[in-house]
Amino acid sequence: MHAALEQVYRRFARYRLRQPLEACPCCITPAENALLWTVPLRQLSEEQLRRYAFKAMTTWGSAEDFRYFLPRLLHLASQPASKIDKEVFFGKIGLAGWATWPPPNQEAVRTFLLAWWQHHIRKEDFFEQELLSGLVALVGNLAPLLAAWQISFADRSFSNLVSLLEYFDDFVPALRRSLPQADLVAASSKQLNQWLVAQLPILEQGFFQYISTDSDFAARISRAHTVASLLPA
Repeated sequence: MHAALEQVYRRFARYRLRQPLEACPCCITPAENALLWTVPLRQLSEEQLRRYAFKAMTTWGSAEDFRYFLPRLLHLASQPASKIDKEVFFGKIGLAGWATWPPPNQEAVRTFLLAWWQHHIRKEDFFEQELLSGLVALVGNLAPLLAAWQISFADRSFSNLVSLLEYFDDFVPALRRSLPQADLVAASSKQLNQWLVAQLPILEQGFFQYISTDSDFAARISRAHTVASLLPA
């Protein structure tokens, strides 16, 4: 993940802040604006950038300014305790002209996003649907994200599978918010359904593995199995 992030920094190093950002005077104070102009990029904290991430390009700065901040924003947003609104943040990447960026820049961001996703499903003890739907919007395909989700009882990938199924009814609405293309929403939903149905055997295995040691988790697995078993394949 670190190597992928450094590649993003290298690819986006050409973008510079050559003057203070244009900002709505009703929304952004001179002090807030000056801070982004004077603090070195890698030293900017989430507290300093979170408001900018929400207002970027609509009332604060240009698309080129956003590309300057993007490596640091990716770094901060990928931290487990981050409070950056991921749904808004991924939308800002699209607003900044993602589809027209040079292919090497897009590839560097995609590589980092995939590394972030793999870290999240293996290491984090919570599942963020906004992360998955936002990544689908940028990558344009759910398949590589599912291919990277190798289920194991040795890390968090299995418990995150259970969590996704527990809140499955929220996923399609999150996709619709992130994706303007109805056909991509439908294709992603179908891909996910098929993948989840294919996970029924490991859900069964997990139930019998935990029933004697963690009955509460086993009950959650049982409910997740029921959800998956009712999905159209």
